[in-house]
Amino acid sequence: MKRIALILFLSCFAFQANAQDLYDDALTAASYAYSHSKKAHGANNVYHTQEYADKAIESFQKVEDLANECGCKIANETAYQARVDMQSSLEQDTYERSRFFAKRAKELGSQLLEQLTYCQASTGNNMYAEEASIEEENEIAEAENEVSEKQKALEEKRRQLAIEQKELEEQIAMQNKMKAELEAKRAAEFKEQSLIKSKAEKALQKLEIALQELSVVLNEESKFESQRDYLRSENDLKNESLNDTKNFYVNRAKELTETAIQQFAGYTGN
Repeated sequence: MKRIALILFLSCFAFQANAQDLYDDALTAASYAYSHSKKAHGANNVYHTQEYADKAIESFQKVEDLANECGCKIANETAYQARVDMQSSLEQDTYERSRFFAKRAKELGSQLLEQLTYCQASTGNNMYAEEASIEEENEIAEAENEVSEKQKALEEKRRQLAIEQKELEEQIAMQNKMKAELEAKRAAEFKEQSLIKSKAEKALQKLEIALQELSVVLNEESKFESQRDYLRSENDLKNESLNDTKNFYVNRAKELTETAIQQFAGYTGN
């Protein structure tokens, strides 16, 4: 009888040791997952965010598998949700959206560590359930209630995050709309600049030709010299506004007129 009891004790001890090893591995993987999630959320560009997100996915998958082996259902579900969120982060094409899902996974990673620690402690207690007192059983029940409350809080947080995600999507849509409007406005302005450039340069050329012809008619010794410094390419218009373009040609017209005044100022008609 003593021999049978010893065998049962050793079997129970071996099972407990194996379970504790699984929990230790799960906690280690969860620590890596949480660390990678923090780095993904703290990155300053989408490429670094997704680089750490990829590492976090692998760690959350490992935790999910180990938690399943340990029988820690809540940790298994949390690891799954965190992996899904981090996968979403990896699939986004903007920094804001990628970081949004990384933040969700990071928060779940923190909860995951607490859940695994609780499950690990519960496993040790269950191995000696026959020796537990009524007070210890009540403590376990209280702990289970606490986990239930945490699950409710988690659901509420997920609901709040869904609202935040919707607000973020609306904000991004508004930004894209404003950007499209600005681009359309700039395109229309550039078209008008190009039209002014074409007409103004033709008018200035005609003015130069008229001044040159007038110089010949008056038998000036020195003919009116063409400037042609007002001829530009359309690339020159890209970095200036519509008013800047108008002012440029106004100034060229003034300079051309002033040059003509100076040249004809000394004409006496002799």
